[in-house]
Amino acid sequence: MSATQTIHLYDRSVFSNEERAVLQVAENFLDGIGARNKTLMTEQVLPSGGAVLMRNGAPIITTLTGVIDRIPFDSPNKIEERISGQPIVKIDTNIAMLWTPYDFLINDKVDHIGTDIWSFAKLDGKWVVSSVADNALAPKTVG
Repeated sequence: MSATQTIHLYDRSVFSNEERAVLQVAENFLDGIGARNKTLMTEQVLPSGGAVLMRNGAPIITTLTGVIDRIPFDSPNKIEERISGQPIVKIDTNIAMLWTPYDFLINDKVDHIGTDIWSFAKLDGKWVVSSVADNALAPKTVG
């Protein structure tokens, strides 16, 4: 594992190869946050794919490119989003979904937690994120 890869705290061995391929796209996207690598993140998505980010009870509706643009790549703080529990992956031929609980850390301290719900499309044999929905909750807000 390189120094820029995010630590993932779950058991990958329970997934099929195809499920791991879907999961890897999400991992690459999240690794891009910690590595401050906008290109890595962009390579994982359909740029015009949709996103709904629930913040303070209200939706922010944007594109996947808009999600990437919200990442503070120029911040002096260390940032990281980590999958914090066992993901759920479902696949039907050329579409897939992934449910992942997460922790978002700033300078190694949990800033907020939530759930990412990812949708994927398989294009030319490669999985890409087609949409995402998430929420962001205070760390003390559980379940």
